[in-house]
Order: sequence, then structure tokens, then C-alpha cells
Amino acid sequence: MQPTEPTAPGPPPMPSYDPSSTRVAVTNRILWIGTAAYPLATIARVSITIILPDVLGAIKRFLKFLGIVVLAALVIAGLDALANSSRSSGFGSGDKSSNTGAIVVMALLLVVFYFLFATLPVLLQRRLHALTVDTAGPPTALLAWKDPKYAYELQARITHAIENPQTEFQQFVSNVTVDLRHYQFGDNVNIYGGQGNTGVIK
Repeated sequence: MQPTEPTAPGPPPMPSYDPSSTRVAVTNRILWIGTAAYPLATIARVSITIILPDVLGAIKRFLKFLGIVVLAALVIAGLDALANSSRSSGFGSGDKSSNTGAIVVMALLLVVFYFLFATLPVLLQRRLHALTVDTAGPPTALLAWKDPKYAYELQARITHAIENPQTEFQQFVSNVTVDLRHYQFGDNVNIYGGQGNTGVIK
């Protein structure tokens, strides 16, 4: 009977897939966030970052859209008035009033729809408290909550596991779909040279 060679420890057994949550665990000195593995020895920093809704950007975009709609409405109304004044028909003034009213209504509808679907969702967003795990290399893991308590609790557990090699734990974090285009995250960066560089907006 030949002796069996020792095998390297593999990843911990994964529970049944649940799209509504993400598994966070520390086993064998490895931090698991979902299916991503981060050796605890390579973790350089565990910190909390606040991600703020981009309210100012949303308001600026709304005001820009409002100005474009108002300008377009004035131009169309002016052209319609010139067309009506050139007519010799006695019903010109009535047509002018009707067309101007329709233009105003259409402009108001466009502004209201833009506000409801592009601006209001940003104004209603709450700030997120993100737990970031930075490694010695480029990879970074990020988990975010609307309630900061859970971010600080998980930060404390990961930090404790880094300081205590025998520590292992497992918990599940509920998944929430968030459109990060509605938030400010990162730092302002000025980039010179290259093509298509937009920087990161905070």
C-alpha cells in the first residue's frame, strides 16, 4: 500500500447558490468574498469609504436639459409665430395660440419626464458605506451598505482575523443592485496626454 501524498487545502465548500446574497468567509488564512479569494497575508488595508449620491451632478444635468428644452421651445414658437404672421387668413391668430399652447405642453412634459426618470432617482439615493479591502497588488474588493453598522462590524471581523491566525468565520451579505453612475466615488484625477482619458470623479 503506497502512502498518499498530502494535498493542499482547497477552497471551503460553497453553499447552494443564492443570487440575493454574497458569502464572506475567512478559512485557512484566506478571505473569500463570493468566489474571489484574498490571502490575508496580502491584504494591505481594510477601510470604510462613504459613497455619496451625485446630487450636484444630477441637478446640473437637469438644468442643462431644462435650458435646452426652453431654448428649443422658444425657437419653435418663434418660427410658428413668423409662419402665422405671414398668412393672410383671418384664423391666423387662433392657430398661433393653439400651436404655442401645444409647444408649451410638450416642453413641460419633456422636463417632467426627465426629472422623474433621470434626476429624482439620484435625489432619492442614500449614501453608501463601502468596505474596501486593498491587497498589496492592484485588486480591490468592495462591499457597500446603506447602514454603516454592518460595514464596521465586518471590518472588525476581518481585522481580527488578520491579527489572529486561528480565526475563521462566515457570514452572508445581502445583495443590493446599485447604479454607481448615480454616485460619486474615488478622487479627482487630472490626466495629461493619451486618448479617451476621463479621470475618476469624486
